Amino acid sequence: MESVTPMPPSVEIPNCGPAFRGRQYSVRPSIIPKTMIPEAITNPPVQWYGHIAAGLPREDQFVGPLTFPLEGKERIHMIWSDAPCWETCWNGGNEMQEALRHESIEFLLIQHPWMENDCLFADILLPINTKFEEEDIGTDSDNGMWSVVYYEQQAIESLGESKSDLEAVEEVAKKLEQFGGIYEDLHARMMDGGKTVGDFIKAGFENTGASEKLSFEEFKEKQYYPFPTKEKWEDLPVGLSQFYEDPENHPLTTPSGKLEYYSTALADIFPDDEIRGPIPRWIEEGDGHEERIDSKRAIEYPFLIVSNHPRWRVHANCDDITWLREIQTCKVVGPDGYAYEPVWVNPVDAGKLGLKTGDVAKIYNERGGVLGGVIVSERIIPGAIYQDHGARVDTIVSGVGGLDRGGANNLIAPSATTSKNAHGEVTSGFLVNIEKVDVFQLAEQYPEAFGRAYDPASGVVVDEYIVEGN
Repeated sequence: MESVTPMPPSVEIPNCGPAFRGRQYSVRPSIIPKTMIPEAITNPPVQWYGHIAAGLPREDQFVGPLTFPLEGKERIHMIWSDAPCWETCWNGGNEMQEALRHESIEFLLIQHPWMENDCLFADILLPINTKFEEEDIGTDSDNGMWSVVYYEQQAIESLGESKSDLEAVEEVAKKLEQFGGIYEDLHARMMDGGKTVGDFIKAGFENTGASEKLSFEEFKEKQYYPFPTKEKWEDLPVGLSQFYEDPENHPLTTPSGKLEYYSTALADIFPDDEIRGPIPRWIEEGDGHEERIDSKRAIEYPFLIVSNHPRWRVHANCDDITWLREIQTCKVVGPDGYAYEPVWVNPVDAGKLGLKTGDVAKIYNERGGVLGGVIVSERIIPGAIYQDHGARVDTIVSGVGGLDRGGANNLIAPSATTSKNAHGEVTSGFLVNIEKVDVFQLAEQYPEAFGRAYDPASGVVVDEYIVEGN
């Protein structure tokens, strides 16, 4: 793949809807989509369209092509992360493990409250406060629409040496002060001319519109404000009624301003895309994906895995909460006393495979395998198995073709993105096989992995991974 000229700071989006026509759209050329980080590390340059983020306007997908690294710039040599959940939140986590070990990555710095997943690769791990140790403001949504805004009091003082993300970054800047003015410049920009954290909280409160109903002091005293139903909401237009009644003066945001069953934008901008064409249709396979149950791969991997966002945690966060782990469907305790991530199997398939509730099974394909504790249930259809995504990594064998005890099935998801012009992740509905395993035999085969200090109530003891240094 050849490098391309980076996009200018802003562009006019081609074939956009009336709402965007003639507008300049901001472009951030120095980015890497999360779905493409492993390839950007191991096989640069990489190229794509759009900023690849949820919630952006439809038109964003046509910005590009963008490339990394930028023309004349270096490849990645260091990673600084405050969201170290790539392995269990994105596509093809085993490839990410190999990328983090790539010879080009000279240093990995992570700041995080918990010792989980990508943190295990960190050269330095900065301990960060939890929400209980900080003062903040929040809402019940992050998409600009909410029904309540609330004040978050600091519940406890910072534990140990933990600091807020802001403080941690500033402490690093202080250490780099010998290179000239880094801390002062960073502090001035981050704190916006001398504002305090409290000033930012107050500004956030005022931006919600709640300040029209109560003062900031009243808000802090009450600690929350529920927004009332909009006055005269009954008079507001219903759905697309204005478009229905007068489509010329109330167009949609599509390029034509009308309902499109044929995407004029896809047809004009990506005319050679045989997978994501202008008309929705069934695609059996393509662009790196052969994941259907009637494909050749299904002979060896005959099950589709359903991998939902978990009920008992948020991605990998909260996977070690003891009272959640007491819930019957949160974890399945195996014969070795280890709490395995549940895998649901239909009774028909379980009978054929010799599986019963409480067994430990390996879910696998050519990308690797993960373990799970079996729950036999008719709540999953024959030909499919179900295991939530986001379990904490507990590596037995690392990298592509490896094995994970924690049940982090993103590790074995396809590394290929959704299509050549749409770089979303594919982390559910892919082909796997499943078989019963003897965990005691595995323990003999991998004594170091199975010998890690383990608390049945919360999981692997983090001290197993920490090496103290100066």
